[in-house]
Amino acid sequence: MIKPIVRSPFGGALVGWLLAGLIGLLMITVRWSRHDRIELARTLAAQQGVIAVFWHDRIFAMPYLWPRRFPLHALQSPHADGRMMAHVIRCFGVGTVWGSSNRQPLSGLRGLIRVLQAGGSVALTPDGPRGPARQSALGPLVLAQKTGKPVLPICWVADRYWRAGGWDRMFIPKPFARGRIITGQPVHVRGEGREALEVARHRLEVALNDLEARALALPDADGVRRTATSRMPYL
Repeated sequence: MIKPIVRSPFGGALVGWLLAGLIGLLMITVRWSRHDRIELARTLAAQQGVIAVFWHDRIFAMPYLWPRRFPLHALQSPHADGRMMAHVIRCFGVGTVWGSSNRQPLSGLRGLIRVLQAGGSVALTPDGPRGPARQSALGPLVLAQKTGKPVLPICWVADRYWRAGGWDRMFIPKPFARGRIITGQPVHVRGEGREALEVARHRLEVALNDLEARALALPDADGVRRTATSRMPYL
């Protein structure tokens, strides 16, 4: 029933806006904290464009959590589902680069390179769009190698959440949960060729999994500011 609606331009836009509204209402209730807000702001300002990466199971909250003062674009398929998702993320200030890691890889790669060269940032899930879950492909590292931009690992966690079906078991925070977002050290691709990419890929996998463990271990210390406002206020 929903697919014929999504396939039409007006229907896809309508569904996208409705989904964005529901996501926004849910995310407003979550009390988010960030322990590295100053360091992240300095990194984003100094690099003039980064390749933000996170596991596919964390994709739900990322468009909402990214600070709007630093322009971000995400790769989307030009097919109906991708166009609908483009409307969703646009509501949170995230732009779209059209392409597909499966069918139009070169078109998407060129679009991402243009964004980075213009000083913007791009978001990628290194284990998407079909997995295997939490195993990084080379895509973000190839992009880093071609542009000289760093890959920035990001993770968020929540103390109460749902897990969706599908190959990635996507995390969805529950209303009024406590959430944390944390970023790791930038990963650079040192050198040319496949060997340099593989070294960076291993470092990225370790960094992303380590971030989750670190975020879960962070104490609810006094002085950590939490908020229920509509945007992360720290940047």
